[in-house]
Formats: sequence, structure tokens, C-alpha cells
Amino acid sequence: MADRNRYLSAAIHYAELGYPVFPCVPGTKKPLTEHGFKDATTDPAQIEAWWTQWPDANVGIATADLAVIDIDGASNAWLADDPEKAESLACGPMSLTPRGGRHHVFRQPAGRSWGSSSGKLAPKVDVRANGGYIVAPPSVTEDGAYAWAETFELDVPPDRLPEPPAWLAALLDDLERPQPVASTAGNPIPSGQRNVAVARLAGAMRRVGMTEAELLAAIERVNADRCQPPLPASEIRHIATSVARYPPDQISVALAEDHFGQDFARSPAAAYLAVAQLLEDYKTMCKPIIHGLLREGEIMNVIAAPKTGKSWLVLDLALSVVSGRAWLDFPTEKGRVLLLDNELHPQTLANRIPRVAEAMGLSPGPWGHDFCVKTLRGQLQDLFKMEDYFKALPPGHFKLIILDAFYRFMPRDMDENDNGTMANLYNLLDRWAARLEAAFVLIHHTTKGLQSEKGVTDVGAGAGSQSRAADCHFILRPHEQDGCLSVDAVARSWPSPPSFVLRQQFPLWVPDHTLDPKSLKKPNRKQPKPSPEGAPDEPLPDWTPEQFVEAFLAPEPRSRPAILLAANEHDLSDYRAGKFLERAEAKGLVHRWALDHNRIGYATEPQPELDLQGDAEDEPSKREAVAGLLAQSPDLSNREAADQCGVSLRYVQRIRRELTANKEANNEG
Repeated sequence: MADRNRYLSAAIHYAELGYPVFPCVPGTKKPLTEHGFKDATTDPAQIEAWWTQWPDANVGIATADLAVIDIDGASNAWLADDPEKAESLACGPMSLTPRGGRHHVFRQPAGRSWGSSSGKLAPKVDVRANGGYIVAPPSVTEDGAYAWAETFELDVPPDRLPEPPAWLAALLDDLERPQPVASTAGNPIPSGQRNVAVARLAGAMRRVGMTEAELLAAIERVNADRCQPPLPASEIRHIATSVARYPPDQISVALAEDHFGQDFARSPAAAYLAVAQLLEDYKTMCKPIIHGLLREGEIMNVIAAPKTGKSWLVLDLALSVVSGRAWLDFPTEKGRVLLLDNELHPQTLANRIPRVAEAMGLSPGPWGHDFCVKTLRGQLQDLFKMEDYFKALPPGHFKLIILDAFYRFMPRDMDENDNGTMANLYNLLDRWAARLEAAFVLIHHTTKGLQSEKGVTDVGAGAGSQSRAADCHFILRPHEQDGCLSVDAVARSWPSPPSFVLRQQFPLWVPDHTLDPKSLKKPNRKQPKPSPEGAPDEPLPDWTPEQFVEAFLAPEPRSRPAILLAANEHDLSDYRAGKFLERAEAKGLVHRWALDHNRIGYATEPQPELDLQGDAEDEPSKREAVAGLLAQSPDLSNREAADQCGVSLRYVQRIRRELTANKEANNEG
């Protein structure tokens, strides 16, 4: 029964996310319903009925408005010679198929209407889109079971899936265009075979005595006409140079022994590197950028609470690198910096940067050209949408790229608490860091409340993968000394530096080594009354309703939001504070007051009776008349009610407040 239930559970899960499902014949991909994927639905009643009738049915998902790239087989050579593109596919859900293949799941961008195809994208690479479907985990065929790759599960609705990378979207667009009549340029060379095929053609031309320049010109033409898609120009130059090293009279042996196939073929499915080769290829560490913290190709998180001055610290960091100065006593390597800012307006940056530079003693100079900014506030640019922007940046141009604030670069509706999603974002940044020969600094915020009792890698809002994925986790927490922050850092490629304290000397933060970094700010809890003289001190107790009332209420009424806000400052959540307020009221420690504008207040003293000014004879008949009229005509003004019942305006106001208070009490009860 457990095996049967898992199919139904999976189908319901996909449907609740918004993916239409339908049953397939157990152990196969063949639909069970009359119209196949056209019968797919998200209706839970229909899904229950199907899997009640066929409890072992595989789960099919209709792929309308999706774009699923179906790569068949573990040894598929597609993108073998372009690992950067292969890696860019892993930005969304990925299913592992029984024969070692993969399903990469994307959503179609707005305005696209891609259809399904087989083998047109590349040999044994299919597209499942409009008019198609996939078989989804935990379905089983005779070859084995489907399963989601770890951290790449399908757990977001369709509108939160990533779009395909720009290069893939362009290929899918090409598939929708009418295909031109075949030319006589020769058979196309698909991705996965391009390097070897071009190298062999170059070898054949070298055998008849062609020079390197002639080889290059010829294979550039082959690359443009036949390679799908064309190889990078650097790859073509490398092939021409490598083949030209062979004397023409030795090319026959090289071709017969398939030297070019061995030299240029790639097989990512079985890729590995001998340690001896590893040591030969990587004799030094990556170049440092911030000594003791960050190297080229790495990512550093800078974590602090909102409104603690992170943006000022960021400008200090950027100006330190472009000028080659130490940042917070950490030496830096001089280089260009790009700040991608989606929090501050350009006018604000233009005001702040000169102020920080002046405080640092920097005169106007070349740093003004080496420090570059791009303001993105209000442009809704997430990391996936910025792929083309990063591709346009020249490698090695910037030494440091800063994202402030990181949470604003996350895709819309993305859950920062999801480890798989956050790992995908960091994988994307890793790829860009390597390609751009730069380091990334991500400015992020902490969770609510003080962080004094958390470990270094636990500080920071969102999933724990953020601290694990970064190469340096640099956190700032409030120090017990006002205007100071304790700094802790852990680094992957350096020994973790000792903790220290920063003191604000606006607009800068400067190290203060006279303070103990372990003296973190603690929550301000209400202290108990002093013990009698000579009595031993007792530990501070947990909150009780009595302590809560003493700390946050008074004889004068306070509104519930004001009480909760005061409790938040003492690390009490709204939920806990509300519960203490309820218990205090139940014990008679707190009394409700009917305030103006139908508001309710809470105080330690009961609300006094009002002087009715002429209505002291509070007769039951008058009360009933006023209450009945207000219940029958709740929109009637107090003045109109007073005139109709022959009582004073204040008497009507009193009765209305009492009715409102009683209604609130009944609703909360």
C-alpha cells in the first residue's frame, strides 16, 4: 500500500503546485486515459478517482507553458565541449531518468509558445513543451525509477520556475522558425561532436601542406557553416595551432591513430583528473583580493541587521579596493569595483560616495573611474534576468562585484528559506565569478531580534545553504557598547581571522581593539525586584503574566499594537506577547477600555464610569432603547441616536463603546 500511496501523494503534490497530472500505465510512459495528456488536471477529486482505480499508475505531467529539456542517457555528448552552458542548465528542478538522463524543467518566458520536438535541439535531446508531457518521479519503468536530484526537487509553482538560459531560449526560438532549404555546405556538426570533427578536418587539410593561417581560415568557415551552434573563436584558434604542430608527413599516422579524437573529445559523464595532473595544473591559490578573507572567484556574505550602516561599510570596502588601501585592517589588492545597488537612489549614492572618500582622505583621482555603479532600484532585476548583463562584462575587468542588497536580487516569490533554491543562486554566482575572474560580495540582512546566542554560520536570514555556499561569511552583531559592532568571520581559503569590534566614526567604521568582541548586546528583560539584603541572588525567571503586566502595561490604557511592539524589543514575538496578554486578562490583571473611534485599550486599572451629565438616571429602558437602535441602525450617527432616544450625546457614545467592547470580547473568545 505504501508503494501505491506514493504515486497518489506525488500526483496531489504536483497538482497543488499547479501542474496538471494524469495517470500512465504502470511501468510504462503510455497514458491510461482516453485522451492522454489532454486529460491532465489539477482537480484533486479526479486525481483521487484515477489513482483509486489504478493505484500503481505512473504520474504524467502535461508540459503546456513549460520547457522541459529531456537529455537521454548518461553518456550523452550534448554540451560536452561547452561546460559553462551545461552548468547553466542546473538552475531549476532536475529529474534523473531511469537510463541516466535528465529532465531540466523551465517555464516558458512571456510571449513564447514553444512546441515539443524530438532530436531537433541535438541528437537524443528532446524538448517537452506545448503539446507534450513528461513522466515524473516516483514513476517506475523497466529501466528503473525517476527521482528528483537532491536540492533540485520540483517544489515551486510554474510561475516561479526559472526561465531557460538566454542561449537555450535562442535555440528554442530557432526551432519554431521555418527551416531553410538545405544547402550544399555539408552535413551539420551537432554540439558534442564539434571539437573532434573540426580537428579531424583540420588534420586532413594539414596533410596536404596547409599552413596554420590557412587552416584557421578554413575551419573558421566550417565552424560558421556547419557547427550547431558554432564553437567560440578561441576554440577554433586552439585547434588550428594544435594541428599545425604536426609535420605534414606525420598527419597520416595521427589520423590513423585518432590523435585528434583523443585530444579534443570530452566526456563529462566520466570526467576526472589525476592528482599528479591536479598538482601540475594548480600550483598556486587563486589571487587574493582582500587578504585574510576573499580571493578571485570566491563569494563573501556580509551580514548585519537592517539599518546598522551596512551600505556605508560597502562604500568603504569599494573605495578601499579601488585605492589599494586596507579595509578594516585587512590589506586589499588594487582593482576596479562594480557596485550593483538596488536599494539606494542614484542621487543618494552621489551624495554618499564623496562623503566616505573625504572621510578616508581620498582626493579626487583615478579611483573615480575605477569605481563603477549601476543602480537597479525599481527595475525588478533578479539574478536570472541579469545573465545577459554579466555575459557582456569583459573577464578580468572588475576585481570585485558587490550586490547590495542580495535579497532584492532574488527572483520574485522565491523562498529564501529553501536550501535548494538558494544553492542554485550561489551556483550561478560561482559560475559568473569564475568567468569574470572576479569575486562577489553579497550584502544581506539578519533575522529579526538580537543574534548574540547564535553561531557565526547561523547568522543571516534564509536557508543555511547561504553560509555553506559562500567562501567567506562575515557577520556584524550589536555590541553591548552603543555605536559598536562585533565582527566575526569564517573563511574557506584562509585561516579564520580573530574576532574584533568596529566603532562608528560616521560615515566610517573603524576597528576598536580595546573592546571585547564577545561582549554582545543582550535582550533587555525586566529585572526582578532586588532580593532582601543578605539574600542570595536568584536567576532571572522566564516571563510570567505578572512580569508581563509589570513591564508593558500601566494604569493608563495602551493599545494592543503598542503593547506588542514594546514586547518585541525584549525578544518576545507577537504570538507570545498576545498569549501573555490573554492570560493576564483572564487572571484579572488587565482590564479592557473602550476608547475613541471604536478602539480597544488595555490597562491595569478598570475603566471608570463616565459622568453622564444629566443622564445619571441610567434607566434600563433608556439603555435598551439606545442599544436596540444602534443594533438596528449601526451606521446611525451618535447625534441622531441621541435625538431619537432623548438622551445626551455622551450617553450614546458610552453605550456604543460598551457594545463594541462586548463584540470584540465575544469574537476573541
